[in-house]
Amino acid sequence: MNLKQLEAFYWVIKKGSFTKAAEELNVTQPAVTIQVKALENSLNLKLIQQVGKRIQLNDAGELLYQYAEKIFDLVNEAEEKMRDFKKLIRGTLRIGTTKNYARYIMPSILSEFQKRFPRIKVILEEGNSESMARSVVEMKNELAIIAQLNLDRKIKSKFFSTVEFVLVASPEHPFSKRERVSLRELNGEPVILREKGSGSREAILRKFQEYGIWPSVIIEASSLDFIVEYVKQNKAVSFMFQPDIQEELEMGTLRVIPLEEGDIIFFTDIIYHSERPLSPPGQAFLNMVEELKRESILPASFIANKNSFKSGFLSA
Repeated sequence: MNLKQLEAFYWVIKKGSFTKAAEELNVTQPAVTIQVKALENSLNLKLIQQVGKRIQLNDAGELLYQYAEKIFDLVNEAEEKMRDFKKLIRGTLRIGTTKNYARYIMPSILSEFQKRFPRIKVILEEGNSESMARSVVEMKNELAIIAQLNLDRKIKSKFFSTVEFVLVASPEHPFSKRERVSLRELNGEPVILREKGSGSREAILRKFQEYGIWPSVIIEASSLDFIVEYVKQNKAVSFMFQPDIQEELEMGTLRVIPLEEGDIIFFTDIIYHSERPLSPPGQAFLNMVEELKRESILPASFIANKNSFKSGFLSA
């Protein structure tokens, strides 16, 4: 069934005349007559007859008009919903991010987003950088905030921030008796790192390679609690995001070890699919982040120092 023909039929009945239907559709009256005749021919059914100036439906025409009303009511509803979606009155935004960002960065950013767009539903997924990049490639998430990686060609990225990781050891470890140590002194030391796919792990291993460091053992774990406990028991050293271990530092069960070369810094990006136009909520989120960065409300660097970490956007 041709929807243009059905639309002409619908407006003829709704307006009660071919002339008024033509005005509604912004076409000529003969064009409307042709469309209605074509519809009747395609169905091989007579639908309407004109008695004087009055339009009269037969049984088939009455039934078809009932369906046409439902169809064009749904069309109007769909158009209204799409207008709402474009105006950010409704919609869903799916974002992926790393565990650290989910814990410390995203609550304030998403709080600001929902303050601006209260009717947009946000679904936040967390995982390591590699798995979140894959979720964007597979279109499970529209956006993701992750550590910089070698990305699939289907992915576009925008710089988000830098993050510092500090060297951490048990108070019983020899490093804890020193004012600072060199990265090269990690040669032969057992080191525990996050699992494969973690952005921090990749940044640390690149730094090891740069300085020719070969730890005696590299243990991988996805659980932060396990890594913290392992270091507390003086079985290895690790590189951590300081807010993750602030309680242990205050209790004295872990120590930050200053490095001569400085803490390990890695870059993070907002990524999205290059072949999929951003939805209005996705574009609004991206615009908001850029705005917050321009206004220096969102820091360009999330550093490990607890006080400076809290003095930025997260205190808002």
